[in-house]
Amino acid sequence: MAAFPNIPICILAGGTSRRFGSDKALAMLGGKPLLEHVLDRVRQQTSGPIAINAPLSKGFERWELPIIPDTLSESIGPLAGILTAMEWASIQGFESIVTLAVDLPFAPLDLVSKLAEKGAPAIAITGDRWHPVNGLWRADSQSALRFFIDNRSRSAHGWAEFCGASRVAFDHESGGIDPFWNVNTPDDLAAAERLAAQT
Repeated sequence: MAAFPNIPICILAGGTSRRFGSDKALAMLGGKPLLEHVLDRVRQQTSGPIAINAPLSKGFERWELPIIPDTLSESIGPLAGILTAMEWASIQGFESIVTLAVDLPFAPLDLVSKLAEKGAPAIAITGDRWHPVNGLWRADSQSALRFFIDNRSRSAHGWAEFCGASRVAFDHESGGIDPFWNVNTPDDLAAAERLAAQT
């Protein structure tokens, strides 16, 4: 059996969940928090550490994983989390890091290995849809990302284009579920309950 890649993973859970109405990372799905579903999907994908990008006040300490708050004082969306993940990976002595949104209960079970096979930078796609928050990044790209944020845009899609990220295709799961189908609203959570019951 091949060894798991030694690549850290950072779950991005620092968003405000405005459309959801409360912290969706802690919303219950099938009897456990959404964050726990994502962790279940990635725990066996790497021999590296797993961290959570979130404010220290969110109460994620129960998972006994490193909590890394955004290093930017201004809230700019997921690029702040990606930058924070890069900086954390560099401090930990890693050359690259995978970032993954917290609202993906059906995240691919081969996410890390497929991204690692392509090499950083790389992002996930399904069909013609880009999922640029979910990718593998070089830890030494911090300066380039800071430049992009300061001078270009705050778009994750734009950053993926700017840094020349490869696109890695992922298949739909059984039942036709897009593995990057995400929970944005309470209605989405209810739909996730129904989809999970079908798998």
